[in-house]
Amino acid sequence: MSIVAKKIMMGSGAVALPSDDEFNRTSFLSHFNGTNNGVNNQFTDGSNSNHTITANGNVTQGSFGPFARPDGEWSVGLNTDTSVSETGYLRAPSSGNFGTGNFTYEAWIYMVEGGGNPILTSNSGGVVAVFRLGTNTSYLFGHNTTTGQTTVTFSDLSATTFQWHHIALVRSSGVIKCYLNGTASSTTLSSSQTTGAAEYIGTARNFTSGGRLFDGYISNVRFSDVARYTSNFTPSTAPFVSDSNTDLLTCQNNRFVDNSSNGHTITPAGSAAVTAFGPFLTSSVYRAGTNGASGYFDYSASNYLSAADSADWDFGSDNYTVEFWMYVTSSGVYQGIFNHWGDFSGNNIAWSFEINTSNRLAFLFKTSSITAVAISSNLGDYLNQWVHVAAVRNSNVHAVYLNGVSKATTTDSGAMNNCTDVLRVGAYQADYGFDGYICDARIVKGTAVYTGNFTPPTAPLTAITNTKLLLNMADGQAVDSAAQNNLTLVADSKISTAQKKIGTSSLYVDGSGDYVTFPNTPFGTGDFTVECWVRCLGTTYDKGVWDNHTSSGSSDGLTLTRISEQQFRLFGTSELIRSGNFTITNTWVNVTVVRSSGTLNLFVNGVSQGTTTFTTNLKSSADFVIGGGRYSGGPETGSLNAYIDEFRISHMARYTSNFTPDTEPFADKGQQQ
Repeated sequence: MSIVAKKIMMGSGAVALPSDDEFNRTSFLSHFNGTNNGVNNQFTDGSNSNHTITANGNVTQGSFGPFARPDGEWSVGLNTDTSVSETGYLRAPSSGNFGTGNFTYEAWIYMVEGGGNPILTSNSGGVVAVFRLGTNTSYLFGHNTTTGQTTVTFSDLSATTFQWHHIALVRSSGVIKCYLNGTASSTTLSSSQTTGAAEYIGTARNFTSGGRLFDGYISNVRFSDVARYTSNFTPSTAPFVSDSNTDLLTCQNNRFVDNSSNGHTITPAGSAAVTAFGPFLTSSVYRAGTNGASGYFDYSASNYLSAADSADWDFGSDNYTVEFWMYVTSSGVYQGIFNHWGDFSGNNIAWSFEINTSNRLAFLFKTSSITAVAISSNLGDYLNQWVHVAAVRNSNVHAVYLNGVSKATTTDSGAMNNCTDVLRVGAYQADYGFDGYICDARIVKGTAVYTGNFTPPTAPLTAITNTKLLLNMADGQAVDSAAQNNLTLVADSKISTAQKKIGTSSLYVDGSGDYVTFPNTPFGTGDFTVECWVRCLGTTYDKGVWDNHTSSGSSDGLTLTRISEQQFRLFGTSELIRSGNFTITNTWVNVTVVRSSGTLNLFVNGVSQGTTTFTTNLKSSADFVIGGGRYSGGPETGSLNAYIDEFRISHMARYTSNFTPDTEPFADKGQQQ
């Protein structure tokens, strides 16, 4: 652990913000700094029209968006939810086929579970090439018969779980070496035997489900037809870039794309998902105006945004542009995305973006009749990644675009039908919800913003001329500064300036059903640290400070509670550690839970309250809860009455002995600029 630059006077006299050289192992961080009574379900229209936006149900907004990280710094999660069947991998057909020549296969990897799982592999043209990483790092290649195969095992290379590692397999002048974090194995092999393409990422051709798939995150996968490393080296701390020797470069953007000049098609399978959790230490902090944000919709038909009927979204014969970014998390179900479509009668309808049960993404509009324009029928074009979608009318031509590429056009000179119903984002006629994230929903009436293929926006959209609606969804007041999660503030949970330990405000939960949730990142069997400041109120006890159980009594999570007037308790399926007596009511207290090499520790104000051996696999897929506990039913029954500040989750043991709790904000970037 190292926190640097607490206060450094720069040449201009400015004060440098703190940095954390383990920030790439932080999955959640909130300072809970916002406006008084601030919530995450109040949305504003950024256009000059300033339409009133109504949040129906529990729609929320937060920092996970298409610009959460710069290009190059993203990763792909493969089978990170260890509580469900493993199905996630990628394919990049025809990539990495270097025959008998030099090559480099490399990537940044973060394993959630260890073992000899393949990371790069193929079976093409009777030739195999399998690169396994784990407790037995090895490379198998040659003919697709046992007698024609060669295997080299790098027994002194074993990557640990829950930590980013750089891995590289290199052949230089017929000598094969493997490097872990820039250090070569003592084992090498002299061979110019033919290797096949390495088109599968995260699995082998014959293992597309089950325990042989890679479990974790993978970033900056690069295949090169050159030996990039011939001796020990220091891995780059910046994203890879493509050059003339790059055959494939992927797993580094907000969508599945090959950044090499070859433009290989990247096809995700199963649970493969783009994530903002990456290996590189960011040099700037999250800012909504720069990094954007999004709204989260959970597929309930009652959870959507609406705006009253307006001539602003009845286009008639005008040119128009309707666009947005989306991140879809479910398949095989009907989903309404963005529409002005009132009923099924065929009369009170204008236009609609939707996904049908066959996973077809389409734009529909009505002039004399309804025209359905298929944007994509390939689920891999949009599932679990950020995708820019646009529909444009330019004169009589209606075109639809996916990531700036025209997918279909149709000529229709008729005036588009008017609709008298509300405009909806995240649902279709209040019947079919959307499952995932949406941001930068913009309507421009009278202008065809795009008249040919274009580069998708690289920053949040703005209100250009003729903009009639702009939903950047960046109004959330309780945000994750790691830009990986959108927080749902349940019931009356809110930001309050009445109390704060650090900064300008804190989270307030009143004990009457209030709590906050966000997607859980399971700890598995690894080290972790969960820490926060809490100021408890009232005399109601046995309530949750935080919880990541699936349900009451389940063995896959933990609950930290205020158990009595003066004590905290850490609970699994039974009591694990109970603190000594402290003044808790109306006093700010630092409470930290750490697991280090199988030993669980509870710290109060930096002082250990006891340890216990605890190696349980914490693999709950249920949302993480702050201010509530599932151990006594739902989170609302375990709702705490308290103020909570500076909440951080790290996949590492930040403290292994007594410490002095920090009284300055946690660092929310990884390095100095």
